[in-house]
Amino acid sequence: MNIMNFLSDIRNAAIANAVIVIFHIYIAFAVEGASFLVIVLPIGALVTGAFFVKGKIGAGLLALPTLAYLFVFATNGSDMVEMLKTGGDEDIGWGAYILLPFWILTILLNIVSIIAEARGTSKYSNS
Repeated sequence: MNIMNFLSDIRNAAIANAVIVIFHIYIAFAVEGASFLVIVLPIGALVTGAFFVKGKIGAGLLALPTLAYLFVFATNGSDMVEMLKTGGDEDIGWGAYILLPFWILTILLNIVSIIAEARGTSKYSNS
């Protein structure tokens, strides 16, 4: 049951999302340009809100980045799998072997956390 408690804790999901946001801030400055922050910073704000608010409102805040992640995965999933087969891309190289599975795990962690918060079965459901 401890693993389910870990998976359904919205704070753990928010921390995993924060790692993704921090990585994308680095990518914004190193590769994409500062205009990429227009996408990254609102997602970071939603994740921060989910971390501090928790409960059903926090689940709603966390659902928005999760939907964005699912959309990106649905549109670029085949390219991501191809990167794993060929050794990454020119920007992150072998880091794709770490980042893509972590990103997919974060999506699953978000979904479990959102379900627990929405059903009221998390430890934050009454707050």
